[in-house]
Amino acid sequence: MTLSRRDFMKMGLGAAAVVASGIQVKAYDPDKTKPLYLQMYTVGRYFSQDPEGTLAKVAEMGYKGVDYAGFPRPVEELRKLQDKYGLICFGTHTGRGGIDNLDNLKRTIEEHQILGAKYIICPGMHNDGAEGWAEAGKKFTEASAIAREAGMYVGYHAHQPDFNVVTEDGRSSWEVFADNSCQDVIMQIDLGHCCNKGADYAKLIKKYPGRSKTVHVKESDGLVLGDPKGRVDWPLVFELLETVGGVEAYTLEYEAGVDRLVAADESMKAWKKIHG
Repeated sequence: MTLSRRDFMKMGLGAAAVVASGIQVKAYDPDKTKPLYLQMYTVGRYFSQDPEGTLAKVAEMGYKGVDYAGFPRPVEELRKLQDKYGLICFGTHTGRGGIDNLDNLKRTIEEHQILGAKYIICPGMHNDGAEGWAEAGKKFTEASAIAREAGMYVGYHAHQPDFNVVTEDGRSSWEVFADNSCQDVIMQIDLGHCCNKGADYAKLIKKYPGRSKTVHVKESDGLVLGDPKGRVDWPLVFELLETVGGVEAYTLEYEAGVDRLVAADESMKAWKKIHG
């Protein structure tokens, strides 16, 4: 009897049970059509000093496109550079005020239309307790309705404090926000932050199916992608995201000690080995 890893997970069998039963588990084959983009925060210093040169290097490394975290040049100029080097803008990290302030959201959408971007993701926010996170979820639902009319999504990106428990029933602020926002509000998992906090990224991806259309590829412990000391279970991550999470593309982010351009290049080489 040969089962796919997905069927194996549905059965709820542990590794020891599989060994004892003699069941053969077929490894999941990642969807190689899912591209890898680069979050430009990774190379922010280089990008701010030399936007064109940095985008040229990103394209040369093999990235299909970029996510921005701020614009060192007007968006019209950035779009021309994207086109020149064959890069796509998948999305951005945009401050909360550019999303849940509906007056500002109009301008945000216009910028993303120029860039050709689809995802408007808030990179972080603070709210007071469960009530504050619930209210934030409702505001993002309002913003989502407007963004969807333009063919875009709004969402929220995970940092370690977002997995702090804020309710008596043990839910984190991340979960409260997700529970109080609509299905179209993207929950952008950051795998490195999840792992470092001890949050169960597999459980969270499964709890909110279809809401992981964009995800941050990041290794644990400040390591560059591909480092054997890393603790993210990449085969499991790819399977869950591509069968449950609804991922459309992956975005690489690195923010630790290795030179950022070097880290971006090494990460792309590792990506080709672990995902293809």
